[in-house]
Amino acid sequence: MSENRSWRMYAHQEDGYFENFGEWWWVKIHGLDLPIVEVVLNEDPEGAYYGWLATGEETPTMIWPSRTQFDVCFPCGWKAEEDAGRGRMVRMRTEKASDGAPTSPYPDPRRNLCL
Repeated sequence: MSENRSWRMYAHQEDGYFENFGEWWWVKIHGLDLPIVEVVLNEDPEGAYYGWLATGEETPTMIWPSRTQFDVCFPCGWKAEEDAGRGRMVRMRTEKASDGAPTSPYPDPRRNLCL
């Protein structure tokens, strides 16, 4: 693996963990009455979060706070997908962003949404 990477996105925050990672609108459409916060995910081989980085993509998806939740995203197992060259599992540590720098192209990510 090359250098460790980091990503910024939004997520719901509940009881000390995060879920439903992605753009603000993606988190919002889950319809949960939980705070939406901006987070930083740092690639870390010992990290508590698991995600999938598809080949050719820059941002991980299917990010979960447990290995079991991540594993069920792959009917034949993530290792079979990795061996087929479709991507790789990424372990990450996650924290709430502290500097408030936006990840959205809009100053207020809710500006152009009907949510």
